[in-house]
Amino acid sequence: MSAPLKGLRAVEIGGGVGGAWCGRMLADLGMEVIRVEPEGGDPLRRRREVPDDPATEGLLFAWLDHGKTPAAGGLDALIAGADLLILGEEAARPAPAAKPRAATLDLRWFTGGGALSDWKGSDAVVQALIGMIHIVGPVDEAPQQLGDLQAAMVGGVCALHAGLAALYAGGRHREFEVGILEANLCLAELAMADAIGYGRPCERKGVNRFFPTCPVSSHRCADGKWLGITVLTPAQWAAFCEMLELPEWATDPDLATIQLRGERVDEIEPVIDARLKTRAAEDWAALGRKMRVPMAVVPDAEMLLDHPIFGPRGLMGEIEAGGRRLTAPRSPIRVADTGDGFAPLDVSAARDAAPGEPLTGLRVADFSMGWAGPLITRILADLGAEVIKIEAGRYPDWWRGTLWDAESIARGQYEESRRFTALNRGKKSVSLDLTTAEGKRLAKALVDASQLTVENHAATVMERLGMGWEGLSKGREDLVMVSASAFGSGNAWSDTRAYGSTLEQASGLPSFRGDPSWPPAMGHIAYGDPIGGLYGAAAALAALVHRTRGGKGQWLNLSQVECLVPFAAPAMLARGATGEEPARIRNRHVAMAPHGLYPGAGEDRWIHVAAQDQAAWEALAREIGKPEWAVLDLPARRAREDEIDAAISAWSTTRDIHRTAEALQAAGVTAAPVLTPEETLEDAHFAAVGAHLDVERPHIGLQRQFALPILEEGRRKPPVGPAPLLGADTHAVLTGILGVDEAGYQALVASGVISLKPTALRAAAPAAAPVPAE
Repeated sequence: MSAPLKGLRAVEIGGGVGGAWCGRMLADLGMEVIRVEPEGGDPLRRRREVPDDPATEGLLFAWLDHGKTPAAGGLDALIAGADLLILGEEAARPAPAAKPRAATLDLRWFTGGGALSDWKGSDAVVQALIGMIHIVGPVDEAPQQLGDLQAAMVGGVCALHAGLAALYAGGRHREFEVGILEANLCLAELAMADAIGYGRPCERKGVNRFFPTCPVSSHRCADGKWLGITVLTPAQWAAFCEMLELPEWATDPDLATIQLRGERVDEIEPVIDARLKTRAAEDWAALGRKMRVPMAVVPDAEMLLDHPIFGPRGLMGEIEAGGRRLTAPRSPIRVADTGDGFAPLDVSAARDAAPGEPLTGLRVADFSMGWAGPLITRILADLGAEVIKIEAGRYPDWWRGTLWDAESIARGQYEESRRFTALNRGKKSVSLDLTTAEGKRLAKALVDASQLTVENHAATVMERLGMGWEGLSKGREDLVMVSASAFGSGNAWSDTRAYGSTLEQASGLPSFRGDPSWPPAMGHIAYGDPIGGLYGAAAALAALVHRTRGGKGQWLNLSQVECLVPFAAPAMLARGATGEEPARIRNRHVAMAPHGLYPGAGEDRWIHVAAQDQAAWEALAREIGKPEWAVLDLPARRAREDEIDAAISAWSTTRDIHRTAEALQAAGVTAAPVLTPEETLEDAHFAAVGAHLDVERPHIGLQRQFALPILEEGRRKPPVGPAPLLGADTHAVLTGILGVDEAGYQALVASGVISLKPTALRAAAPAAAPVPAE
């Protein structure tokens, strides 16, 4: 493993998956991580991934602990000798006399005070409160949770952002709080924007059904393996119909858009099922790559452990667990150690001139579009970076959802997308047509004036434009460039056309979610996009930290699919230890019982309830009117889980989900109301802790967005401004940074290199054309 952060040290006060994952990622980057366990040992040592199988005990702890060193010596001395201090979300909060050199990372389920500050947090609590699980799963049954560990791990990645930003800035010690609940709000941004944009509430449509995309589903193929498909654009639909030998579908006007296909999903899915059973899954996936249709094999744990792409790319590694060597995913952040003899990136002048935000003085040339890439650069902008977004009238960011008819362009329709405005706040927009020689020259000049470049196009797109790593890095040994594509560049699957849904399908996560009778079940319309963006920002920051320490610049060939795979680590570890695929257990839990979603009063209202330990179970038994059950220990409760679930459902079904959750939390029981996406926009807790940002912008007015989940010295980062209008900063950037004079600027406008609105040079798209969920 490369070690770009060697010579740095972190102390991790253990307790919780989020803090442990933050430490594990730092260890994978070469940092020395000293782990201080809770008194009595980390509870994860006793967790079993298969409850009745002792061979699976402690596997999760061993995976998260890989590469760390047990603490020895006094805590104050350890902290004084460290660069970072990580406080896990379940850790005791010591009051050491010493501070680490760069930052303290205080990871909590809930930050900033507010009504939830005393609540017990968990992955399921967070997922219930961000509004995402309400829209996932069967229509007439309980919704489906995303899965265990995932919310905490997202919080760990955001803590990593804070720590790396502090290391980049240098100088004074910084105190950061990172909220796991707020960190996960980024998963909900598309649903929030669409609830307003489409003027309708987000609804649960069924397993693997997400408005407005259709089809987005999983199908069993001739070899018994599963294939995930997502078909959005007219060209993809035509090619998909050709693949299935259904020419009549390609010309049927009632199937021309994703919305129309959604109205007939019960009719078309069985036909797709039957056609896809005629070939092996990988044969279909290969044909999809050839015909540019988003398709991917949905792997199970066994397939992940012997994956033809993930393994050779270095995602997998071995850990020691109970005297055995098991294969499991490493961190997807892979930054090369380029040595330390290069001229270090000096940030002291920018830091001294503007000592507030850690990334002040960092300039980013941003070629990204959609969700994942713009999330990378929005995180950097929120932390103080200057982000210059490069798009053009001919090729604007696809999340603008541009309609190409003259009327839409005249009224500025391309400035009305709430998806775009949420992901691009605080940035500048420069319009340059990269299909022209002069546009490329000026874009290259902007890259040369920047320290970091980010793009998330399909593999080889930037190369074909002459703007790939080879071209941009000429004469720039100091440049850091992030390319975030589906499977990364340079492998047999690099040409896969992919959306965020395709990424989740290819990661294998649907194989471990839901009921055994279901096909592999997606948990999100585009899960791979926000997760890829979070890890992409961390990768960029790690490479920049390496630069400040004398390392060279480098190209980060990020695979967005790989960013999801660590969520599958428990399943892979269980498979390696037992030789069997892990069971799909719906909303239950391997270490708690009961644990699930239960009906509340009102239509489609649900509450999450879990007995996280024996004391919580005893309190819950009393609350539901079954005090005689309080003596049941965890094995006994597992044996009677159906009976217990039925009793909780009978008790909860007439109760208000909000008041019931509050009462259960007050009694020491983990609980939360399952909010709808719309409710999170008006939630009093989010407002009280500053997680809401109300951003004013032309064409939209006031839009509620979600703030960076990082507090410094107890304060939320201030708003950085609205998303830019198309090309709004072109004149200022070209004349101020690149030295273009006024006559030269006007010539660029006249020649079409610069265009401040969508041009008529592209063929008009149908009025009902979909906005890709990327």
